Amino acid sequence: MNIRNAKEDDADQIKELVSSLSHFYLSATEESLPEWLSSSLELKEFKSRLKNNEFTNLVCENNGHIIGYISIKNKNHVYHLFVSQEHQRKGIAKKLWDKAKNICQSPTYTVRSSLYAVPVYENFGFSKSKEIETKDNLQFQTMEL
Repeated sequence: MNIRNAKEDDADQIKELVSSLSHFYLSATEESLPEWLSSSLELKEFKSRLKNNEFTNLVCENNGHIIGYISIKNKNHVYHLFVSQEHQRKGIAKKLWDKAKNICQSPTYTVRSSLYAVPVYENFGFSKSKEIETKDNLQFQTMEL
């Protein structure tokens, strides 16, 4: 396993990874993603974020396949953190977070976590900073470290 800076050529694999796990934000599994979120998961949007200096993007690669991805916006907001389902609970998210935190040093960090990922962020030291929020059938927990 190798953690490295994401490249524009990684956009296809990153899109597939994030899209395959985005349903964890839904409040009801039978619902579909709202248009504003679906459009943010388009390939051109990933390519744009990979080129944008406001974002720090790292991937975890295993045998040429991207199995983990973290994106930090403005050095202090966890924009994305995803690990493929078959590789979860192996410390990959922690390794990505540790590397990103070393690159993006900030006195505080924020995240809008899916409810599924709250325990992961709590393990990193984040605390819930608001009540659970729902927007367009998405549920998330705002957290801060």
